[in-house]
Amino acid sequence: MIIAGEIKNIFEWYAKAGPKDKETQWKVDHSALEFANLVLDTNFEKDIKVNILDKLSINQNVLFAIPEQITKLDDFKGGHRNHDLVLYSENEIEKIVICFEAKVNEDFDMLLKKKWEEGNKPGSQIHNRIKNIITSLWQTTDIFSFEDLKYQLLTGLYGTIKFAEQLNIKKCVFCIYQIEIDKNTKIEKTEKEIIKLLDAFHIEEKVMNNSLYGPILINSEIELYISYLTRKKIKTKCNY
Repeated sequence: MIIAGEIKNIFEWYAKAGPKDKETQWKVDHSALEFANLVLDTNFEKDIKVNILDKLSINQNVLFAIPEQITKLDDFKGGHRNHDLVLYSENEIEKIVICFEAKVNEDFDMLLKKKWEEGNKPGSQIHNRIKNIITSLWQTTDIFSFEDLKYQLLTGLYGTIKFAEQLNIKKCVFCIYQIEIDKNTKIEKTEKEIIKLLDAFHIEEKVMNNSLYGPILINSEIELYISYLTRKKIKTKCNY
């Protein structure tokens, strides 16, 4: 697997694809650094093939991955989604993209109802953006049926779809990648938010490690899946 920017180690990742706020985000036991360590590990590609790609399509070949990919969500001001990583794969029949959202103990931003309140500020485009996302995902204008979902999960899902559309790809996966640091890692917090998200799509399957949910059909064209992977932190010789 080729990582865009010819990134081969944690030093190059920091320099070419580190988070915007490196002082606060690029730290041991925080998702930015720990996810980079996992992606750079030789087992990462095989893991994704076994637990996501092989379940969707045989003989997929992972061609490249891009850290910190920015995807335009809409034409409103500020409408961008930052994916922790996007991965592109194909075989002779079809192409697949996977967009990752990695977490340790961080929240998925605020509840949708709180985000909606932010949209009351003069000049804000949040209301328009939320309406656009909800209508696209559920074909409804009933925004408040989804007010207890986390905003970042919604933009993650929608950003995955938009990225697939940009590449004219019909099958895509939004992967929630939970990194376990120690026994105090708040894995249950992440899983509770995933349960609410799945409930919104009327998916009643149990939330557990290595799960793949879907397909969720978006406008009868895009085939969307939700993946949940929990992985333990890996030890490295140097964390920058």
